[in-house]
Amino acid sequence: MIVIYQKNCTRSLAVHRRKVRAWQMICILSQFVEEDIVGKVTSNLHICLYRNNLPVVRQYLETFAIQIYLKFPILAEEQLVPIFYDHKMRPQALSSYVFIAANVILHSRELPVQMKHLDNLLPPVIPFLTSHHHSLRCFTQLLVYHVLCKLWHAFRACKSGVKPLEERCFEDLKLYLAGNVDCMRLRASMEGFLENFDPVASATPAGVFNFRNEGSEFECVAVSLMDLVMAFLNDVRDELRYSFAEDERTITNESLTANGTSDGIFSLNEASHKQTLDDSNLDFQKKITLHGHEKLAPYDDHRFLASSSMSTILSELEMEDQLVSSAIHARKEVMEKVRERQQQIILVASLLDRIPNLAGLARTCEVFRAACLAVADTSIMQDKQFQLISVTAEKWIPIIEVPVCSIKVFLEKKRREGFSILGLEQTANSTALDQFAFPNKTVLVLGREKEGIPVDIIHVLDACVEIPQLGVIRSLNVHVSGAIALWEYTRQQRSRNQ
Repeated sequence: MIVIYQKNCTRSLAVHRRKVRAWQMICILSQFVEEDIVGKVTSNLHICLYRNNLPVVRQYLETFAIQIYLKFPILAEEQLVPIFYDHKMRPQALSSYVFIAANVILHSRELPVQMKHLDNLLPPVIPFLTSHHHSLRCFTQLLVYHVLCKLWHAFRACKSGVKPLEERCFEDLKLYLAGNVDCMRLRASMEGFLENFDPVASATPAGVFNFRNEGSEFECVAVSLMDLVMAFLNDVRDELRYSFAEDERTITNESLTANGTSDGIFSLNEASHKQTLDDSNLDFQKKITLHGHEKLAPYDDHRFLASSSMSTILSELEMEDQLVSSAIHARKEVMEKVRERQQQIILVASLLDRIPNLAGLARTCEVFRAACLAVADTSIMQDKQFQLISVTAEKWIPIIEVPVCSIKVFLEKKRREGFSILGLEQTANSTALDQFAFPNKTVLVLGREKEGIPVDIIHVLDACVEIPQLGVIRSLNVHVSGAIALWEYTRQQRSRNQ
């Protein structure tokens, strides 16, 4: 089954690469689309936009659509407005169409055409500000704000007389989006994304390979030497933190370090090297060393060995060796049992900062035997509130430190180790949790309590899953969401093993 899954993953990756290359080529060729074939081209484009595609593919679909509608402005109103009034349209596809419409408005070359697009495309987009779908609502807020900020003065200049009701409503909406704290935080998390987006430049060869995928090793040209150095340092730093955490946990739990002296002559130094779950690393080195000022002369060796105290010391050392060997053997058996019961899922909660959520996730990870929990700062384990909620869960599962600045490095490292990188987030291409088949080796990234997963991290994910919701409230608490996703992973693994 594992071999079949690996083959399927390889096949899926090959299909994904071909998709990306094909749409990159199509974006570059968009300037050669003529009026005699544009109808058929846009018809196929809408089919692709409606289907599920990863963000790295969808961005080229959106870029191509913007190019077509800028070249043929009359098609924008004819095709986009009916889509916005189609109440059965998938929210994920609507997010793309909102992005396309906003950029068609912002980047139209002539002012009369731009004002016409504003009059016809903006009103049907406004209702999405109240959408139940979190990503669609937030994305619409961001795009409407940029449209109003850039074109509001031109819009008012075209009007005369007393302000109509619609104009006053738009003016109040603009003020709200500009001053609301949550909207400001959302814009800050996507700083530069819209301001720097140029649909014309992004459809050129340089734009295809440089502009849109700065965080992706797959599509980008080579990064600078400093970026490579920083990536290497972050990777090594993460490994050192993980090693130190494992060493400290092993020493604390097992107390395998022993220091003893007898008559001020001998000292037993048992240095336990890096302790991990690997059996081969459970050995340690034992040395008997003489202090420099207490070394015996060669002619005193026979007299010293003949003493009665020496035989007692050696006997005690042998007994200690036997006890340590027994402890190591017992440790190996315990770790083997832990490995057998442990699931191959890692929860990345580095974006979270509220202690109750982190403590609850630690408890959930222990209950479902997760491989480990990644947090931004492991010092939270010393917090009284954390310990109260986690009920000693931190003592039974590995909790590693992955700072926010090192998340992408950590995810790429795990991808090289064979893990699938998933995110629990509502995106344009997210799959319902009950319809998603979890891989055996999974890394699940959880988003911030309000903003979710940042865009730059979403772009390095293999897929996103979301929990289907039926109520009015837009989302679940992140700890609850993580627990539901972890249970679904566990349920699927139990079904496969039966």
